[in-house]
Amino acid sequence: MFQRLLPALTVLLYALGYPLGALTLGHVSPFLLILLRFLISAVLMWTVVAVRRTPLPRGRLLARTVSGGLLVQGVQFLGLYWGMAHGVGPGVAALVIAMNPVTTAVLARLVLGRRENSWGLVALALGAVGVVAACLPRLLADPSVGPGLITVLIALGGLSGGSLLQERRLKAVDPFVFTAIGVTVSVLPAAALALSTPQHITDPMPAVALLLLLVLASAVGMVCYAACVRSRGARGASILFALIPAVSVLAAWGVQGAPLDGTTAVGLACGALACVAQGRSTRPTSGTPGRSGRGTGRAATVPERVR
Repeated sequence: MFQRLLPALTVLLYALGYPLGALTLGHVSPFLLILLRFLISAVLMWTVVAVRRTPLPRGRLLARTVSGGLLVQGVQFLGLYWGMAHGVGPGVAALVIAMNPVTTAVLARLVLGRRENSWGLVALALGAVGVVAACLPRLLADPSVGPGLITVLIALGGLSGGSLLQERRLKAVDPFVFTAIGVTVSVLPAAALALSTPQHITDPMPAVALLLLLVLASAVGMVCYAACVRSRGARGASILFALIPAVSVLAAWGVQGAPLDGTTAVGLACGALACVAQGRSTRPTSGTPGRSGRGTGRAATVPERVR
């Protein structure tokens, strides 16, 4: 039953993070917010790991888990929150992150030699149109939003790259452990950024309440997404992002009263169609490992040890 509900729960919790994050940023500066979020999430996740007595990775597997967790947690959320604090709305941020299936396909082609069929190419084209439709009008109207959009795109790369690494090398790692390690190692860059920039908190009571809601939704959502990557692969799990922007906009409308303008609607539609096309594409073929050295190679890898 839980496996059937897992995709819907992932979409709902991930989508709620955008309007909750935007509301919390009204009371807390971005790097202080993400630092507190990582710290509280780390305590929560390690408590769950301890209670469940989940085996921990070690050696090379631990190093890869640290790298993957830093990409999925640190790079994604530091870039995302900085962008949202500099003019990128939650709907547009959700749309850019929703290009995860397309970005994952591109990285899989470059790193693993996976080839896209016609549906995959259609998805890439629709994804590009969706991002341009949502972002270009805002850049033209307010060029200061540009750096924010760049950091959100970096966040997208962190999510896609980290998820692909998890699929290829970290299937032996429990999703709770993966998330716990990810938020823990992300505390250091978040602390460095928080200490190097001015920080503030206004209205502590609502700020704390929103922060706790955000941490709970995001921590459980990321565990659910890590579980989807583990069971479905990075490509299969990324298709969930076809629904996240629409759910996020509905959540922002309900929580913030945020309107949906025409360009955002076009971007959301193209993003959803891109993910649908990606989902309809057949399983990509692998490059020839003998020539490129980057094909999928072995059918299975030897499981690495955990303790």
